[in-house]
Amino acid sequence: MGTTSSTPTSASGLITPLTFTGQSTYSAQFQQVIDKAVQIQEIPLDGMADQASSDQSRQSALESLDQALSNLQTAVTGLQSAVGSQALAATVSDNSVASVSLNSAATTGVYQLEVDSLGSATQTVSTGSPQTVTDPTSQNISSASSFTLTVNGVPTTITPASDTLDGLVSALNGNSSLGVTASVVNVGSSGSPDYRLAVQSSTLGNVSIQLSDGANNLLNTISTGAEATYKVDGLPNTISSNSDTITLAQGVSVNLLSAPGPGNPITITVGQSTTSAQTALQQFASAYNAVVSQLAAQHGQNAGALSGDSILQVAQQALSSIVDYSNFSGSVTNLGNLGLDLDNSGNLTFNAAEFEQSAGSNFTGLAQFLGTSTSGFLGVATSALTSLEDPTVGAVKTEEASITHDLTTLNTNMGNEENSINQFQQNLVAQLSQSDAMIATLQSQVSFFQGLFQIENNISNPNNG
Repeated sequence: MGTTSSTPTSASGLITPLTFTGQSTYSAQFQQVIDKAVQIQEIPLDGMADQASSDQSRQSALESLDQALSNLQTAVTGLQSAVGSQALAATVSDNSVASVSLNSAATTGVYQLEVDSLGSATQTVSTGSPQTVTDPTSQNISSASSFTLTVNGVPTTITPASDTLDGLVSALNGNSSLGVTASVVNVGSSGSPDYRLAVQSSTLGNVSIQLSDGANNLLNTISTGAEATYKVDGLPNTISSNSDTITLAQGVSVNLLSAPGPGNPITITVGQSTTSAQTALQQFASAYNAVVSQLAAQHGQNAGALSGDSILQVAQQALSSIVDYSNFSGSVTNLGNLGLDLDNSGNLTFNAAEFEQSAGSNFTGLAQFLGTSTSGFLGVATSALTSLEDPTVGAVKTEEASITHDLTTLNTNMGNEENSINQFQQNLVAQLSQSDAMIATLQSQVSFFQGLFQIENNISNPNNG
């Protein structure tokens, strides 16, 4: 008998089918028996695979909704910032004289600033002795391995990583607390270089700077610095500063750029700005619409994986509580006063002109309507989104965690089921192989006796041969 086999099949594709190779003429039928038996065993596995696929689709849809809701939370936080310190902006009557930056402590105000002098830093350069440096990468101004830098009488030991001028500069610049900056300058010619160490005070004013190698002071003072001077709001007293950045008022920092001199004041105005509020409202509308889009994708003829899930209703109720908020105790009563309107699709549109007309110049009413994270519109929005996004009790986060747990359990069960089916298949193949071998033996014996009978028949009936 010859060896026969047929191609095995698996219903789910999750089980690797075994090829049955037998000696009998029934090998193909045995393969069919194995395939059918395995397919029956795979029925529970197929159900688990379908459930896993469904859960994965739901998980993906929830993750997209989760991200959209997280972005909406960020946009709500941005609204709160937009009516706080970020709603302030500074204007300068002459931008060549000064620039202004604000922080959260700033308040509205108008200031007169007269910059009399910008001041200067103290400048020093090495003396050129005891050593002349023609290559700062291999030579230094002294053979000493350590130096003492003294700034306004305060000494600090400096130990360069390499005995070179470049190494000394790196050591000086590597410690910002020293109050100096260092550089290499060539006071010679290109053909006959003479590299020196230049050290400048980090602050404005008359700063004493010395650098000693233990035997010599290596620096000469080239110019003595002076502090910047200015006057505020026409007051006669002159204010001095060892920095070109001054604090004009709480939360208002001014960088001095030039000095027009006495009698030439500039005006700095810190006032409310609608720019940040408009930007925040537009970002809020976009983030809100992204959530609406995620929810809409789960409904209709081509409904997504969350179709019929209660989380959709919960999320929609949260959105409704946000856009339906109103407060009739102030001049700004609803989102429409902010230029935010719902269209027929449930999306928010922002109209900057409407905002300017009703709330743009009314920051008090705007701030009263928006409130804080625990009151007003922002309080309602924060609470609604927290009910969905809180890591512990949020509806979306809770459902995500539940699906993740289910998938973990399913994957474990599927793995166990696959192992069980594979073992079943191996055992069945082994059993049928034994049966096939016995059948093949019997078929061989039948063929043998048939041959004997044929020979005997030929002998008994020679005329039939």
